[in-house]
Amino acid sequence: MSFFQNPFTQDFIAPWLLSDRQYNPDFKCPRNAGRGDEMVASFGVAPFNLSGNDSDGNSKAVLTISFALNDTKNWADLAVTITGSSLSAITLNEVVTSLQANAVFGDFFTARVRTDNKVEIKQIKPITSMKFFIKNGRAESVLLFNKLAGVAEMPSFFERHSIANRFTYTDSQNALIVLNTGLNVDSSVIDNAVDHKGISLGFDHTSVKADWQLIKGKSGIFNFQKITVDGSDRITQIIEYSAGSVAGDLARKIAHAYTGANKNPNQITEIPYTLQIVDMINP
Repeated sequence: MSFFQNPFTQDFIAPWLLSDRQYNPDFKCPRNAGRGDEMVASFGVAPFNLSGNDSDGNSKAVLTISFALNDTKNWADLAVTITGSSLSAITLNEVVTSLQANAVFGDFFTARVRTDNKVEIKQIKPITSMKFFIKNGRAESVLLFNKLAGVAEMPSFFERHSIANRFTYTDSQNALIVLNTGLNVDSSVIDNAVDHKGISLGFDHTSVKADWQLIKGKSGIFNFQKITVDGSDRITQIIEYSAGSVAGDLARKIAHAYTGANKNPNQITEIPYTLQIVDMINP
């Protein structure tokens, strides 16, 4: 029951090991389609209003770049303050000038205004020895370097592969950002998420699916049972289906038949059944 963002250039694809490995469902968080291995470009429209704070109360005049040099688990944050003649109308050139004026930025990055009116940030070192991404919030909420970054809803199991949990789990792929629906900035990222063509994904941060819903009926080891009993508390019917199934999916109807006042059924039948809305139950 988590939303994730992928700020990098490779799709995150991983199986959820549930039972028979050849039938395990894969979950995918797409790559950031708006960048290259060694560069990112802004998608916001200049002039930029960087006055005041973002929706979480942090200054919009600060752009935070996270980078890892040589060791991809050793992330460091670089906060660059953007200045200009008017914070409410910052130009593309003022963004570039502010970035270039930061000595640490100059050690690792270059910046320029492209002919398509985008600010481009490029790392100096090759991708084989350095990685970076732009952190959400603050100036990023206006400049939009992450506009085409992949966003996906996946089981909370995959939080192990987040940058935040890179030291917590030995198998962590250090590849994702967990989006916190309790934060306004992250909620906005979820609600405004688009695919690689810029088409809305229709996510709603207030409607988060539980892990069992994300299975979508694809596993036989997590089952729901709706049980009907008679006046003697004897089971007469069981509707059984895989977690995450929806109306119209295949289910199993188990019927118990009794003779007289017997407490145990003398006949049990199991037949295929099409799941109905009235059969659905929640944990």
